[in-house]
Amino acid sequence: MKTGYQQLDNRIAMTRKKKEKLLLVLDYPQIPLHNNPAEIALRELVIKRKVSYGTKSEKGRIAWENMMTIMDTCRKHDVSFMEYVKDIFSKRYSMPRLSTLILEKARVNTTSY
Repeated sequence: MKTGYQQLDNRIAMTRKKKEKLLLVLDYPQIPLHNNPAEIALRELVIKRKVSYGTKSEKGRIAWENMMTIMDTCRKHDVSFMEYVKDIFSKRYSMPRLSTLILEKARVNTTSY
């Protein structure tokens, strides 16, 4: 069935092609219907960068991005960022590695994004 509007007809055709993937959520209700966590994480990083006026060097940018990534990963896995960093810098290594927590979570919830 055609609507007579080329852009709408194209959109309907594209949606029909993606029907199987779009309906996966019916089989896996734990799949989020939005990407808000990714948008929120990115927005937070942009705001922090603006407030701090960015970094002064390439090494500073890389260090800052690494720390922000560790901070976000800690938050997503209910790990205290400060305790995690202290554990690493003190060389105690008493806390589980973030990579281990990520793998464990992936095994438990294979459809999580």
